[in-house]
Amino acid sequence: MALDLIAKIRGERQTIGVDIGHYRIKVVRVHHGRGNSRSIMAVDMEPTPEGAFVDNEIQDEAKLREAVVRLMTRNFPDFTKDDLVTSIGWSAGVLADKSVAKVPKNGNEDAIVVQTAQAKPPFDDQDIMLDYQVIERDGKGEVKSLVVAAKNKILGDYSKLFSLASYKLTAIDVDVFGIANAYVATVPEDRLQETVALLDIGEKKSTMTFLREGQFHSVRTMTIGSVESVISTLTRHLGIDEGTCHEMFEKNDLTMVKDRSVSEVESVLQLAYEEVVSSVEFGLRYYSTSESGEKPVRLMVCGGGANLPNLCEYLKDKLSIECEGLNPFARIPCDPGVVGDEGMPMALSNVYTPALGLALRKF
Repeated sequence: MALDLIAKIRGERQTIGVDIGHYRIKVVRVHHGRGNSRSIMAVDMEPTPEGAFVDNEIQDEAKLREAVVRLMTRNFPDFTKDDLVTSIGWSAGVLADKSVAKVPKNGNEDAIVVQTAQAKPPFDDQDIMLDYQVIERDGKGEVKSLVVAAKNKILGDYSKLFSLASYKLTAIDVDVFGIANAYVATVPEDRLQETVALLDIGEKKSTMTFLREGQFHSVRTMTIGSVESVISTLTRHLGIDEGTCHEMFEKNDLTMVKDRSVSEVESVLQLAYEEVVSSVEFGLRYYSTSESGEKPVRLMVCGGGANLPNLCEYLKDKLSIECEGLNPFARIPCDPGVVGDEGMPMALSNVYTPALGLALRKF
């Protein structure tokens, strides 16, 4: 107990980030030391039970809870002193917009910012919960904020999931903010002011999060171009199953497809990637239109789809934009027992990025 108190006085904390995806549940634990130092203490994942989600909402809470408990028990049998953060998916109906509120001297800033946001659609919906982050305050009482809203039902379902598992959540975040946090916290200083698009290719849904000068700008949900859509094309043309596809992605080994040459597999992959290209192109055009022709200078790919063989090269060639995998683990030290002497493989770092972004939050 005394050691815990000393650690808190020193500013040391530990945060566990839990990213519940449609294919896998991922956890990352980060130790926050003195002087803003950070180190990764644990990473692990567990398959998401089939049928746990329907249309981005929790459908089978019991099975999902069992999977979360297995993962947490395996890694953190006694984590009561840690902060615990999970996230909901942007595509589950999250809204975000910038808001400007006029706060008089000695006024209740929190109440005025919320009331200002609630006075405008879509934030006037009574079935949502609002939160905000102040972007800027001027000397005349004007407060600029990023206001975020999520459906009460979605938040309630996630709270119930962890509560029934006897886990106390410190916060519920949004997956795209976790990814943005991981990027901003680990990008080289000379690239922080770039306008970038963070492409999270998930199992069933994909998103593009736009950052401008290190600040959140907007998000586009992609209805096509997910891992599932790529797998659908591969299974149809190559006659392989979903499990073989995932193994091929993770190992980046195109020779795993029996009785097919590598060139044949590459050809089908390029066919499958056309949907991804179309979605990304649409998202980039949306941003450019909203910003008078400005374009992101870089596309950073993460999520399970970042392991799709040669996808970055294909996007770069088709869209004429710099493209690379988002690997924040390369700039945050890992405890030697976590990933061994060789560090975190690129394939895994992409998958764990959202969970890392959640765990980088210090309370």
